[in-house]
Parts: sequence; structure tokens; C-alpha cells
Amino acid sequence: MRKPSYHGIVWKRINPNLHTWWQERQRVIPLKTPDGEERTLAVFVIAFGLTIAAWACAHDLHLISVEPRHFTAYHRPLLPISNHGLLAIQYAIVATLGPGMAFGALTFAVCRLGSRPQLSLRFAWWLLLPCLTLIEATALLSGMIARHRYAAGQPSLYPASLYPDASVGIAYSQSVNITTYLAAIGFGLVYLTILLIRRRTGNQLINRTT
Repeated sequence: MRKPSYHGIVWKRINPNLHTWWQERQRVIPLKTPDGEERTLAVFVIAFGLTIAAWACAHDLHLISVEPRHFTAYHRPLLPISNHGLLAIQYAIVATLGPGMAFGALTFAVCRLGSRPQLSLRFAWWLLLPCLTLIEATALLSGMIARHRYAAGQPSLYPASLYPDASVGIAYSQSVNITTYLAAIGFGLVYLTILLIRRRTGNQLINRTT
């Protein structure tokens, strides 16, 4: 902010607190972890990432049981795993653990950083569970719609260029996969908005121990 002109006796009489006001506006409020919460941050981020990864494992285990080629033919190979269950778990962890931990860190920031009273991390974690349920339900519903459209000879749910082949299995698995990403973004934003509203309104506020 540009420093205000502060010359003249008349101006000083009109605005006697201008200089103090200007100095207050120059202060930078650091966004740092509250004192003593470094361990809490680490535990929360890891737990958050593992929760999302566990959901992703269940999600991918379902997909590979419906259409194995979704992973065996149309995913970039990682470790040399032939077992379908382990293969699905591998892709799920690689795809979600890192982003899940990053989202956990963002959630921690929404709940704890800043001058407002802190929000319960336990509440934030429990709120994640219905969020994941809604994402999965939306994705599975899209798969059912895609399968119905395929059986009826209708166009694919998403642009045909997003499907690696025209089989019914891929129509289902790829529709579920695409919807999962879209729903994760949408419901993720709703999730963070709910936390922000709860913190602003004073619901689920706590002391630092929870």
C-alpha cells in the first residue's frame, strides 16, 4: 500500500490517527501452523490421504471385477503385477494417496489457519465419509446409465473420444471413471464450502485438542 501524505496541520487535525492506521495495514499476518499442532497436521494429513486411498481401492476393485481390461489393457503399466485385485489396489493408491494428502492439508488449512476460532478436525474427517459416498453413488449411477444407453444403441454418456473401445464393459468402467473425477471436484468444493460456513457461523468449533 502506498504511504499516505501526512503533511499540513489541517490534515493532521482532520485525521490524527492516519499514520497509525497506515502502519496497521502494512502488517503481514503469517499463515502458519498454530503452535504445537505440527504433529496434528501430519497425523491428519496422513489419515485423510489413507481414507481417500481406501475408498479408491474399493472403487477400483469394483471396476476391475466388471471390466479387467480397464486396467490391464488401458492403463500405463507400473509394477509387474498379474493379480487383478492387487493391480487395482496399486493403481488406486498411486492415483489418490498423494492428492488425498494434499486435500487433507487444504482441509486442515480451512479448519485451523487464520484468526477465526478453530474447527474440529474430527468433524472434518467424519464429513469426508458422506462426501466419498456421494461421489461413489454418482459414479455408479453414471455407469448404470452408460450401460443402459449402450444396450439401447444410444450414444455414449461422454464424448466417444474418451472411450478406448466400444465394448459395453469399457462403456461402463470409463463412464464411472470420468464421473468419479468430475464428482470429486464438485463434491470436494461443496465439502470445503461447508467447512468454511461452519467455521464462520461458529458450529463445531473446538479447542486445539480435537
